[in-house]
Amino acid sequence: MDQSPFRSILGTNHVPTERECDMITEFLLMPQAQLAELQAKIMEQEVILQKLKAQCKDLRDNINAHRAIISLIRRLPDDILREIFVYCLPPNRTAGMCATEPPLLLAHVCERWRRVAMSTPRLWSSLRIPAYREEAQVSEGKLDLRKQRIMQWIDRTGSVPLSLSFTLPPISDGSNFYLRRRSNDMKRLFSLLSSTFSRWKKLEVFLDESEEDLLQIARMQDENGQTPFQMVEELSLHIMDDLSIGDSERRKVPVFLNELRLNCNARLHRLGLYLNRNMGTQIGPLSLHKIIPCNQLEVLDLQGSYLPFESCSFPIDTLASILQACPKLVVFKANISPPISSFAASVLVPTSEIALHKLKYASLFFPDWNDDHILRFTAKCDWPSLTSLYIRRPSSGDDSIYLLPVLVDRFASKLTSLRLSHSDIPKRKLGDLMLALPLLVQLHLEHPAFSQAYEGEETFDAYDHFPDSESFDDTILALLTPNPDGTPHALPLLRFLKWERNTEFTDKALAHLIQQRSVSPSSPTPLKQVHIVFGRPIQCDILPDCASLIDAGLDLRLKYPPSLDGFTDESGYWKLEPARSLDADYRTLGWD
Repeated sequence: MDQSPFRSILGTNHVPTERECDMITEFLLMPQAQLAELQAKIMEQEVILQKLKAQCKDLRDNINAHRAIISLIRRLPDDILREIFVYCLPPNRTAGMCATEPPLLLAHVCERWRRVAMSTPRLWSSLRIPAYREEAQVSEGKLDLRKQRIMQWIDRTGSVPLSLSFTLPPISDGSNFYLRRRSNDMKRLFSLLSSTFSRWKKLEVFLDESEEDLLQIARMQDENGQTPFQMVEELSLHIMDDLSIGDSERRKVPVFLNELRLNCNARLHRLGLYLNRNMGTQIGPLSLHKIIPCNQLEVLDLQGSYLPFESCSFPIDTLASILQACPKLVVFKANISPPISSFAASVLVPTSEIALHKLKYASLFFPDWNDDHILRFTAKCDWPSLTSLYIRRPSSGDDSIYLLPVLVDRFASKLTSLRLSHSDIPKRKLGDLMLALPLLVQLHLEHPAFSQAYEGEETFDAYDHFPDSESFDDTILALLTPNPDGTPHALPLLRFLKWERNTEFTDKALAHLIQQRSVSPSSPTPLKQVHIVFGRPIQCDILPDCASLIDAGLDLRLKYPPSLDGFTDESGYWKLEPARSLDADYRTLGWD
């Protein structure tokens, strides 16, 4: 177009005359011919290119087909392939009958994998079976199909021990929670699998049956007269119930637990007992330590995944009796309530210390950190091997000054991991606590909303302001930051730090802490994970300053509330954590 005689009017609003139109038409004859010629050449080249691409694809497919023959996975012996398949199973839950995840997924890859999978009993030894609620009105055909699939799955297990999970679906929106009909499908499932009772090794079960059905489940036996609850090594028992039902209905829980005869199970060493709120007062008079095999338990979880206001709390006098009967405990979790009677309160504190020499992990939910019973109870705890502690409470108040010194006195010398509800803890007391934990490797200062949860609150905003909570500024980070002169600083072995809200320290102070921890001789190891949820907008981007540390492996995650400077982030930070499996390794540090 540079040679066009009409260049001066190109791109303008000029209205051409008839003569100019004829001249332009004549001028375009040659460019149009040249364009047609170029398009024809392009089409020729595209044909050649398509042929070359097809040849490349044929060669690539041929190469891949031959490489597949010599691939390592094809040459692995069946026994090695079986071990790999087993490691593909979900690590922290039972497998489901789902074609998109192992083990069914592995059986749909190729003929050989299907043959190996189907002949590997361990691959099918784990199964999650959802029960139906009675109001679902499930057809007989659907029940028969489920029965067929379950028995096909169980047949593949041969004679290996089984890990089973019987779950209940959530209540539909259209059903009345308090007037709903109980499910009796769990009884049907137990009856279906009664011939395998002797092979049940791990069992998780959600029960929502009537008292009569619960007792029938507890009394079910195999052909040798054994019940599943008397054979399992690991038991997670979820009993679904609510305060709105009558006292006679709530009393079914201790009756059912007593009928299980768990104290006759010589194999049981991991027990999770998950009840709805206030059931602990029903179990307390029954003396829980008399109906479970306390003297052999290594894991006892009485918390589960419930929120504080939803889960069952056990009277502190009952708790003392339980712990004194469990000398082998390694993991203990419980929500603790005041004594059930004034008489119990008067005889609460045992004459001797509550000695648990093997206890390594404890999760305790105290309603009041200033309660005299709790303080005396904590002072009696002799747990010399405790390395991981999680402690929280539901209410506000400056009562942490009473409990924290007791905790430091009893447990600080050995703790390597601490998770703490830090709402209303005075800054000075938190500083004293940090200075008293020389071996701490992991510190999680929990979001206040989790411990200040009230009934009816289904979600919490991580950026909500808590006016009664003391915010922590740069002075608290200064305690954690190595000093140039080499004077001691708090938590010298700290590698994992998670801090949720009440975080008013500056971004620069945080960056300085991270950098100094990586270079100071008085800090043996750099920080590996730093997760901070701020209650204020971002001040400055510290990621570039920490880029070299991030490249070296630092997991740095910073969350700020939405602000006018364009920085946005999700506001729903807090999520309810699922209950960890009873065989989870609590020595694992860090967060996903």
